[in-house]
Amino acid sequence: MKTMRWAASGMTLTAVAALTLVSSSAPAQALPQGSCGGSYRKVATYQLTEGAKGGKSFGTVSLYQSPTAHRKCIISRVATEYIGKTKYLYADLFIDRNKNKKYDAADTGVASGSEKYKWFAGPVFVEFADKLCVRFSGAVRIGTKPLVRGGTPEGKWKHCG
Repeated sequence: MKTMRWAASGMTLTAVAALTLVSSSAPAQALPQGSCGGSYRKVATYQLTEGAKGGKSFGTVSLYQSPTAHRKCIISRVATEYIGKTKYLYADLFIDRNKNKKYDAADTGVASGSEKYKWFAGPVFVEFADKLCVRFSGAVRIGTKPLVRGGTPEGKWKHCG
C-alpha cells in the first residue's frame, strides 16, 4: 500500500494570492487551503463541533475523490476567525481495504497533524481507494480550549463510491 502527500513545486498566481490572505503570524504551508490538486471533486464536508460548547464550529474536514487518480484525499480547515490561533490541527483518513466495515489489520490509515499548522492540515492522500469506504476526521485546538473534533460518525464507514 502506497501513501503519499503532495507538495507543490511551484504555485500558480491563484495559490500565491490565497497564501497572502493568511495573517503573517501563520507559517506558510505547501499547498493553498482547500487543494488536493488536479481532478478532485468534493464528496463530503463535516463540521468540527464535537467537544465545543453549544455546538460551535471551529472548522471543517472535507473528503475529496479523484476518479482519474484513483485516490481519496482529506483536508481539515480551521474557521476563518481562528486562523493563526491554533495550537494543534489534525486530519486522519482510514480506508476499508477488505470491505468488511470493521477496523482490522487490512485497513489503511494516514494522518497529518502538527502544532505548526495554523489554517489547514493535509492534504492526506490514499491511493487505489476507488469504491472503498472511508472513515475520516479532523481536530483542532484553539488556545487553551478543549480539542474539537468532527468527521464521519463514530463507527460508521461511509462514502463508498
